[in-house]
Amino acid sequence: MKSILIIDDELSVREGLTKHVNWERLQIQVIGTASNGKQALQKMEEQLPDIVITDIYMPEMDGLTLIKEVNEKHPYISIIIHSGYNHFDNARKAIQYGVKHFFLKPSPVTEIETVLQEVVQEIEAEEMQQTILETYREQRPVYLTFRKDSFIRNLLFNRYVSKDLTAESQELIGGLVLKHPQIVTSIMINRPPYLTKVHERDWQLLKFSVGNILSETMKHFSEENKLTTHLVDYSDSTYVMVVFLPENSLYLEQLNDQLVHKMLENVLYYLKVSVMLGVSSIKSNLHLLTDAYLESMQALEVAEYEEWNKVYYYQDTKSRASSEVFVYPFETIKEIHGKIADKEYEQLLAIWHRFVNGLSEEKYSPPFYMIQTISINILSALMMDDHSMEHIDEKPLEKSSILIEVYNYNTINKLLSWTTEQLTKWVEHSKEKLASKKTSKLVERVKEHIHQYYDQEITLTEIADSFYVNRNYLSQLFKKITGETFVNYLNNYRIAKAKELLKEKRYMVYEVSEMVGYQNSTYFSQVFKAITGVSPSEYF
Repeated sequence: MKSILIIDDELSVREGLTKHVNWERLQIQVIGTASNGKQALQKMEEQLPDIVITDIYMPEMDGLTLIKEVNEKHPYISIIIHSGYNHFDNARKAIQYGVKHFFLKPSPVTEIETVLQEVVQEIEAEEMQQTILETYREQRPVYLTFRKDSFIRNLLFNRYVSKDLTAESQELIGGLVLKHPQIVTSIMINRPPYLTKVHERDWQLLKFSVGNILSETMKHFSEENKLTTHLVDYSDSTYVMVVFLPENSLYLEQLNDQLVHKMLENVLYYLKVSVMLGVSSIKSNLHLLTDAYLESMQALEVAEYEEWNKVYYYQDTKSRASSEVFVYPFETIKEIHGKIADKEYEQLLAIWHRFVNGLSEEKYSPPFYMIQTISINILSALMMDDHSMEHIDEKPLEKSSILIEVYNYNTINKLLSWTTEQLTKWVEHSKEKLASKKTSKLVERVKEHIHQYYDQEITLTEIADSFYVNRNYLSQLFKKITGETFVNYLNNYRIAKAKELLKEKRYMVYEVSEMVGYQNSTYFSQVFKAITGVSPSEYF
């Protein structure tokens, strides 16, 4: 409910407005009256109104002076001028102070109420606009962070093409352009042995804490050194950080080195968890960001049997990586993601089996943590797919409930075997679900045929032939999905149409019978009574 203050030097006017206007219907509360502007300002110090009605000529302080002061101190208060005809031209001077509403003395109550209603609507519209604006301001940073995260992920895990760098995406990464140097750092967290499956919540809290420390360190360092940075929560045990700087590459390398060591120092200081950081070489173009990511991961792979709680650089490890280290199968994982998105199930399994079989031919075995990362990556993609939301047992599946099973296996072969089993189950379930959708669509086509041709002689055999399916199969499928036979559905639909026609009281029973597809009116009457309990003649 809005509030109003009435100001006029005539008592009769103040009392008249207070008594005769239907304030309750307008949802306005009169919080007081005043005989001049000075008295009105004093009352406003006690309680501010939403609306003010004021005369122009009053003793001690006139209306225009009052309006000027109110506009300066409380510009959000809506002001209405109530003035005599002789003073109305002077009242228009108030327009420069934002006054938009006037009415003359004396005015009918209906006119006054109309003006008040307009003012209330304007106030409510302004409040709604402010609410929308405040909501937008609150949500915009979250939205921009999400968009930035999506864009950075796309640059990290897909080969960049020029069309991807739109004006919006350029703004997301701080106005950077194509040829600004960047470095990628992959940060791997060592999951302590005691945090097994039953301690999954503790592990997620620990990882969340690590992420907070990394984010805060990155934020403060970036603000101090004018860096553009972003941290991606990549997998169950890995974060990926991208650092941009529109300056010379040497300076970027020095700053990134300071930042990653500061991150390592803070994680070790605040948490009892080991981490390992892999740093890429500097890349000069955004389309090379995915190469930087692969280099950062390769630095970690080479350092797998080295010490934890250290920073490893791709430049220092690439000689060993080229001859002794299993290369992360980024293209294979990307291909699998594509098959999941395209619902190409058989090809998906073929790619996975080819990858698994290819591991046995490698001269050097992949690190166990890498196979864990690959399994989590693919299973996470399945969880995000629409067809996986009812996986295996047709109940909603929590993401963590299956991902944590990765840690139940302590050898590469066992983990690969389990992941293969999960992929196979998911593919079988998804194919069944897709087939179910196709059969449901077929039944919907039968229903549409009935709805369109119910007034003609139609049979399930004819429909089956037109759809190129077996008549018996279609009959069983229709009953399985709808719960009733084709004939029952057809009869129920026809009788429903017949009831509509009979209610019009324009047609004879035999005419309605023919209009809904029954050539024999006696048979029509029998079917009608069997479904409705009364004969057609009794119905209307």
